[in-house]
Amino acid sequence: MAYLGLVPSEHSSGSRTQRGGITKTGNRHVRKAIISAAWKYATPPRCSKVLRDRQEGLPADLIEFA
Repeated sequence: MAYLGLVPSEHSSGSRTQRGGITKTGNRHVRKAIISAAWKYATPPRCSKVLRDRQEGLPADLIEFA
């Protein structure tokens, strides 16, 4: 994961260790794709009221497939 820059930054001095956000090293395009996929997986899809109204009356398995 260090190749992609998906490791926390670290500032150490003696016994003190302070970790920060992910580093900016590595391939930014791959890092962005992986982070976008993780956010997409972690957040549930939103369905607007217009779409819910349009889907009303359809079979549940058809709505899940769509």
